[in-house]
Amino acid sequence: MGTFERIRDAKRFSETERAIARYMLEHPEECAHISSRELARRTFTSATAVLRLCRKLGFENYNDFKVNIVLELKSADFTNTMIVDGETALGAMNKIASLEAQVIDETRRAASSAALEEITRRLVDARYIDILATDANAEMARYASHNFFYTGRICTIYDDLDKMTFLALDPPESHAAFLISKSGTDNTILTAGRLFRHRGVSTIALTANLDSPLAHACDHVLEGFYYPEIGRFGDLVFGAAAKYLFDVLFVMLYANDTKRVRTLNNAYDELYYSELDRAVPGTATDAAETTAD
Repeated sequence: MGTFERIRDAKRFSETERAIARYMLEHPEECAHISSRELARRTFTSATAVLRLCRKLGFENYNDFKVNIVLELKSADFTNTMIVDGETALGAMNKIASLEAQVIDETRRAASSAALEEITRRLVDARYIDILATDANAEMARYASHNFFYTGRICTIYDDLDKMTFLALDPPESHAAFLISKSGTDNTILTAGRLFRHRGVSTIALTANLDSPLAHACDHVLEGFYYPEIGRFGDLVFGAAAKYLFDVLFVMLYANDTKRVRTLNNAYDELYYSELDRAVPGTATDAAETTAD
């Protein structure tokens, strides 16, 4: 387990240590260069508390911790993806490709295969999958919803406060819910998560903050990688991480019962190209319709 993963595993930390850990995660580059006393000042704690946390993380002292932070920052260097004024098309193409590749790699490294397998088991048992999300996260949820339908699940997106609340108050049976919030502090989504859990609904939080209220309120947590220094491109980073995790779950659901999924989609294709008046690409009918258009 890497340094950042250990910092995110805040279950065994005191409240004071959690405050220090949050600062470490949000300002890793600063922590690599400041003293333990300065870190204590910025987190309104003490140098003793900083040292105690470092030892809980498995380091001999704060300097030992800083060395490891520097090494991990170098392995996850996003500086070459920063957008500059007058960025060329070629530069943007290369930087976005590099950024998404690094985000996926960091998300993969932080993900737990055991957690993904357990979540897949919950989804296999569910007939209905609902995703609660707002803004850019809701757009990512629509992509995931399309793939879940492909596996035979009824998947609905809830991006409105009233709908989220009514759903959580009276959820259907055979149901699982994803709750997406980068910060893990969206009050509406958090309230829905607590209501779901109280009513026995399997809940999966997708968040960048493993120590957030939402992460603690759900049965399972998936970490969507987020790099604070990326600034206004944060939605792109978190979205790429979320897409990767949803793609992994889609593949696992597909692999769980490939015969059933293929049968369902063959039936859909037959209906799509006949009853729904969609010509099979490359056929004479398709060519005739194209000519007529």
